[in-house]
Amino acid sequence: MKDLLSMMLVMAALGLFPMPAAAGERKAAEVKCAPTDQKLVYDCVITLKAKKSGAPIADAEFTVGADMPSMPGAHNVRPVPAEAHGMAGIYRARIEIEMTGEWALKLDFTKPSRDRLIKKLHFGGMAGQEAPRSGMSHGAHKGKRK
Repeated sequence: MKDLLSMMLVMAALGLFPMPAAAGERKAAEVKCAPTDQKLVYDCVITLKAKKSGAPIADAEFTVGADMPSMPGAHNVRPVPAEAHGMAGIYRARIEIEMTGEWALKLDFTKPSRDRLIKKLHFGGMAGQEAPRSGMSHGAHKGKRK
């Protein structure tokens, strides 16, 4: 039994299996949003990890809202709750924006600790973001996409 415990501690130290993130550790988020068949509505997948350890953050509770940095206070998205989506550290939220352009997504956490992360994304076919599928081809959308 002692050997098993020692082996598990060594594996954890080497990062061979994920350990839960410490509650006080800062969060890091990767956000990818894809257009739906509804105009200006996007499904967003948020991957949460502890910033230092890289461990997935499970059982988080947070909302996703947004505003346009270029027009502060003029365009806002009412926050919606994010929902766990499959694996630990993966969440999903559906947002509806008011217009295309650059938006600052606000992730406001209540669990495991209070925190706010802001991620800037382009919506509507601008740099780094695929345009909604319309069946039409535009020259500005040719080339490599992220």
